[in-house]
Formats: sequence, C-alpha cells, structure tokens
Amino acid sequence: MKKIVLTGLCLFLAVGVFSAFAGGGGESGGAKTYEFSMGSAYDKAAPPVLAGVRYAEEVKAATNGAITINVFPNSAIGTEREQFTQVAANELEFTIGGMLTIDMYCAEYGFLSAPFLYKDMNHIKNIMASPLGDGMRKKFLENNTNLIGIVWRGIRNTSSNRAIRTPDDVKGLKIRMTEMPSWVAVWRDGLGGTTVPIVLGELYGALQNGVVDASEGPYEQLATYKFYEVQKFLVNTNHVMEWCGLYASQKMLDSLPPELSKILDDKAKSVMTDYGSQLCSDKAADFRQELLKGGMQEVNVNVSDFTNRLLPVYEKFFSDKMWSFSLQEVMSYAK
Repeated sequence: MKKIVLTGLCLFLAVGVFSAFAGGGGESGGAKTYEFSMGSAYDKAAPPVLAGVRYAEEVKAATNGAITINVFPNSAIGTEREQFTQVAANELEFTIGGMLTIDMYCAEYGFLSAPFLYKDMNHIKNIMASPLGDGMRKKFLENNTNLIGIVWRGIRNTSSNRAIRTPDDVKGLKIRMTEMPSWVAVWRDGLGGTTVPIVLGELYGALQNGVVDASEGPYEQLATYKFYEVQKFLVNTNHVMEWCGLYASQKMLDSLPPELSKILDDKAKSVMTDYGSQLCSDKAADFRQELLKGGMQEVNVNVSDFTNRLLPVYEKFFSDKMWSFSLQEVMSYAK
C-alpha cells in the first residue's frame, strides 16, 4: 500500500514491521525485499483474517524474508469498497473481502452472490469451478484485481429484533444490506423489507440505536461483532452460500520476480483456500453457540418458502438480461 492513514484507536494486526509506507522495496543481504499491506473489513478473530495472518507468515518463511505482509483487519485502512478500489488502483497490494467485487466490476455475474438461489455449498463451488466462474475472474482482472485464493466462508443467516418465520414476516423490516442489486431486489422487492446500506464497522451502533432492525451474515460476523448484545433472534435463513477471497493487485504480482509471484499464488491456495475454508467450517458451530449463549433465540425457517416466493424476482433478472447466462444453466450445477 502506498500510504496508510490510521485515525483514532484503529485496531490492527501486523505481521512483520508496521510501516507508514508499505509496498516499498529494500535490500537485505544483497537481495531485494518487499513490504506489502493486506486489509480487511472483517474482525481480527474472523477465520478469513486468521488465515490471512498465516498466509503472511508462510509467505515470509517461503521467501526467506523477501516478502513481508502487514495485516490490517477491522476496516483499519478503509471500508471493504474502499479497499477494493485501492487494489484496483494498485494502491493496496492485498485485501480479504467478500462478493462486493461482483457488484463493482461485473454486475452481469450477480447471480454468483444471489440469496435464496443455491441448493448448497457444493452448488456454488461447482459454478465457481466452471466457465461461469472463470468469466467472473476475468472481469476482475480487467480491473487489476486477481482473486488468488477463495475462502469458503459458510452460510449467511439473519439476526433480528423481530422473529422471522415466514416470508411475510420480513415485510417492513429495516435490514442492513449491502447495495448489491440482487440482495436489494430479494429483501426489498421480493420480501417487502426496507434495505439500508451501512458499513460493517458502524452496524453495531445502527442496531443499538434502531436505525435498522436486522442484519445478515455468517455466524462468524454476527458473533465477532457482538450483535447478540443488540439483537434478539438468530434466524437460520441460510440465504447465501458465501465465499470470500484474497484479492491481489495484478500489477504488484507482475512486478515481482516469477519465483516470488508463484509463492504468493501457491500459498493462497494452500493457506487461504484449504486452511482458511477448513477454519471457517470448524469454527461455525462455536460462533453459533456464542450467539446463543449471548442470549439470542434461534428460529428455523422453511427456506423453500422463501425460494418459491422469490422465483419471479430471479426470472426477471435473467429474462431482462441483467445477468449473463440463464437460470436453467445456473441451476444445472446443483448436483
């Protein structure tokens, strides 16, 4: 990262020596060294961030200290959108983030983040390994953003101060929602809620003060941000089969000697995808228990009721050519 500005008591976790100017190079024993930054909006205890820390450690070891990566979680260097913008501009080397990149760079692939559309995690994994996923990644690269490691983060659910048991219970609910078109269309147009865009770092206060009544995310997000202190119900809507990723500036990767770039890529697969995904899976039950112990009441819903209610919304997205490909092709990967 070219310049990092921290205000207030920003929380960060650094692997290596923190520098006000990352992204620079130096000399160590005659060999060139590199110092990079990795940001994330996720909490420092979130499994994708823990995987990012391990990634930085293993990269440093594998390169014999040639590459140091400083890790800054908790939106310490910007919101998720700001960090993606910095990567695209080659001002930040790495970020760990979610599917907002689809909305930013290739809205025609919006079905890859659609709520209540996918059968299970294998369904979305099959699509990501298909030509559809390849097309999305190509669009990212056109914006200097290389998805070098996928983390299968888990399933997104809902926290609320209102018990949600049927699609009708969402009507009038003020829910924090990222501005991805399919998400807004589902929760606002399809289910009758009021969607409110709030950055993750400000969401606790918004829930506490009644700006919104509900939020959604994986158990990890709901627990690490302590939403059990300001929300009554944990509603298992199972609405998004979520992946997040380690994104890197392609210009940064191209500027490195090939052997170093290969290490970054290989470690992204072995650490972020393999270790990070397993960590997300292992910790999901613990985060759910933390929410319940914090006082939240668990509510289970019939997900098919929501899916059936939303079919007209999805048919419109596909028929209006807002999304590439067809609904039939997307559903054909459910095996």
